[in-house]
Amino acid sequence: MTDYSSSEEIVDYILRITREIWEDRNPDLVMRYYGPEARIHALGGIMQGAVAVTENTRAMQTAFPDRLVIGEDVVCSPLEGGAWLSSHRIRSPMTSRGDNAYGPATGRKVTTHVVADCVVRNGLIEKEWLVRDNLSLVRQLGLDPQEVARREAARSHPDEHTRWLADERERVLDAPPLPSDPASPPDPQQDPLGFAREILLGLWQRPSEFCEAAYAPYAVLSDSDREVAGASDILSHYANMRESLKVLRLSVDHAGVQARGDGWTLAARWTAAAEHWQEFEGLPAARAPLFLMGISHWWLTGGRVAREWTVFDRLALMEQILRQSKAP
Repeated sequence: MTDYSSSEEIVDYILRITREIWEDRNPDLVMRYYGPEARIHALGGIMQGAVAVTENTRAMQTAFPDRLVIGEDVVCSPLEGGAWLSSHRIRSPMTSRGDNAYGPATGRKVTTHVVADCVVRNGLIEKEWLVRDNLSLVRQLGLDPQEVARREAARSHPDEHTRWLADERERVLDAPPLPSDPASPPDPQQDPLGFAREILLGLWQRPSEFCEAAYAPYAVLSDSDREVAGASDILSHYANMRESLKVLRLSVDHAGVQARGDGWTLAARWTAAAEHWQEFEGLPAARAPLFLMGISHWWLTGGRVAREWTVFDRLALMEQILRQSKAP
């Protein structure tokens, strides 16, 4: 196995193996690059082991044979024991040519936005957190999102995934409250975790002057298939989200920065315990307990956010709401 000593080597590794597996159509290489017990956590399900990842890759390539996995950015951070964490932002254009997880082929061209956080140790991926807005995918395929969500909610899930959702929500709720209004604004380069925490708290839980000042007036948000231009409209976008999803407690689980051009990309993976407070994607308020997992990338120049990319799985949240509505 190979040890990597620099972020540049990890960036090269992530981009290279992604191309070899997807563009070069070599799903068997998953067995070389993923550990035998690798765990992939997504809001809609858990995969364990390189064999399961290989099977999933084959199924995806059969459903979307022309899929491209275009790496838009990779942010790497060193971890203890010589491991690295990479946050890989991906844009993936493809055509529906075979049966997929949500239904038969539709022949439609779609584009998905994905972020994958991977722990790389000794040349192998041993853990991954994967976020994709599957609601956007379902809509582009021409399917009815509520019908798909109801079908997903009706099928049985492995106990491991159900326990993970409950345990993660409890973990976030049990964590001590994050401090508000720091004495001095966190420096994104010196304290990426603190900077990400203050931004995300301001967006999802309690608006703050720091959060408002952190966005340049010309900032642009890419939220899966939604583009929002201008700092004031970005803040309004999140205000609308807060009306539907009441975040009770938020945790920033990892954050790192990487120099990009004349600025920096800051990547943060976050989780939240929430409730379904008002109508969400056509589903009436049910006060259902929810667990969110998202990843945000911010490009900062001149000390402020100029671009944001945020992805979380809205379809999986709809499924959680519908499951809770049926619970006794």
